[in-house]
Amino acid sequence: MLIELKDLLAARPPQTEKSELQGQLSNLTRWYEQNLVNLDSDNIDGKIAPRWQAVQTEIKREFKLLSTDILFFSSARQNATKSKRLESISDRLDKLIGYCQIMLKNND
Repeated sequence: MLIELKDLLAARPPQTEKSELQGQLSNLTRWYEQNLVNLDSDNIDGKIAPRWQAVQTEIKREFKLLSTDILFFSSARQNATKSKRLESISDRLDKLIGYCQIMLKNND
């Protein structure tokens, strides 16, 4: 889902609609809650549990910041500003993809 949103932004940069981004964010949030929030540190190696918890905290933080970035993108009027906001969203998505891969990998 994160990769799909990143691809959407790459294909249609400043023309991306606010409602489309918010819908994607809603889908991402649902996916996150279904797949990652419920992961339990009891099922992983004790050596990596602190790191696992730190990554989960970062994911929550990045989701909140992504939501803010989308809000700022939605309010931008000039294409230059929209492009900068899209860059921020893309960077945030890259971080989230990396964090989610860590979470899912360590839970196998």
